[in-house]
Amino acid sequence: MPRPGPRVAPDVRRGVEFSIATGVAELRDGPDGTTFLWVNGVPSSPLDPDPAFLAFEYMRHMSAAVDAWGPPARMLALHVGAAACAFPRHLAHRLPDSGHIAVDVDTRLPELVRQWWDLPRAPRLRIRAQDGLEALESRRDASLDLVVRDAFAGDQTPPHLASVRWWTQARRVLRPGGLVLANVGTSPGSRGAAVDVAAAREALGDAVAIAEHAVLKGRRRGNVVLAAVPGGAIDLVALRRYAASAALPTGVSPQWAG
Repeated sequence: MPRPGPRVAPDVRRGVEFSIATGVAELRDGPDGTTFLWVNGVPSSPLDPDPAFLAFEYMRHMSAAVDAWGPPARMLALHVGAAACAFPRHLAHRLPDSGHIAVDVDTRLPELVRQWWDLPRAPRLRIRAQDGLEALESRRDASLDLVVRDAFAGDQTPPHLASVRWWTQARRVLRPGGLVLANVGTSPGSRGAAVDVAAAREALGDAVAIAEHAVLKGRRRGNVVLAAVPGGAIDLVALRRYAASAALPTGVSPQWAG
């Protein structure tokens, strides 16, 4: 029996690099049929036909943090590091009245992802090529409910997006009670995450980390989701309930320092 073809972007050859503005990218298919976007040799976004499903564990942590926060039905979110827009698509599906702006420094990717799969159209999801710090600095005060940072150069967050300046701008653009989420890459012996988390706490105050226990303890490389509600709080009981039922051993730490 012939194997079924890809469910997403069937006309794009798998495992073959193509040029984008910031380097090279390729699509690869997993055994379950999920397609993955790789950028400069690093897995960047899952592309699954079902918008409710998130193949990346850290995106599931982000979704749980949004639940624990309690989003307004008509929230407006800015996503820094659009890639294939898997997480904006997921939230737009779950919250049909929400609006999303996704920015990526790569000028070619936004054109491609619209061709590859069924993303919501503007104004529900607007995608544009823009630097993540510039995207914040161009916003009015208190004009967003949610800011999501998921931007990498290789496997590291660009330093200017992990600076006190970036985190301070994120706080400035939030409406009262708004949420900031950040995907922080970390590995044993690395100091980048510590600098990032310290900058977040300097600008926002309390911040909660969600990740596998081994990653939080610095024993293994991985992704940590940092969640903060400036001047407010996120429901830790709900987050810990989620962590207890997660597929992998997951912890929630308000004290994580990178």
